[in-house]
Amino acid sequence: MAKPGKSSKPRKQRRRHFQAPAHLQHRQFTVHVSGAEAKYPGIRRAVVHKGDRVVIDRGQGDAGGYTSKEAKLKDVQGKVTRVDYKRHLVYIEDLKQRKRGNKVADRPIEPRNITILAFDTTDPWRKAKLERMNAHARA
Repeated sequence: MAKPGKSSKPRKQRRRHFQAPAHLQHRQFTVHVSGAEAKYPGIRRAVVHKGDRVVIDRGQGDAGGYTSKEAKLKDVQGKVTRVDYKRHLVYIEDLKQRKRGNKVADRPIEPRNITILAFDTTDPWRKAKLERMNAHARA
């Protein structure tokens, strides 16, 4: 018998993904951490937060009709300005898209397409959590 919460039906999987409670939505923003993060070498993945420096791993310019084809998104680095838990998107500074009427808006990126380069440790609770995670991974 299948576990509760596990289904092979795409409709139910999408519903559980987009209607998940806040504490489970937070886990869906777990992304890879680059090996270049020297302060915390034991951490391989972490939740992305506002202020983190990230690099975009995947993304062509025209996917989703956001910008022109010349605007490649792969290997673009920047600081996270906003994390949208409702729409499951991350916004990076200086990454814009042109909309109808020549309006300019922030360009959304899916969290699975980014990697954290450096953590924002201005929050003491997050800094303590990262140190605990690093110590646990090293042990």
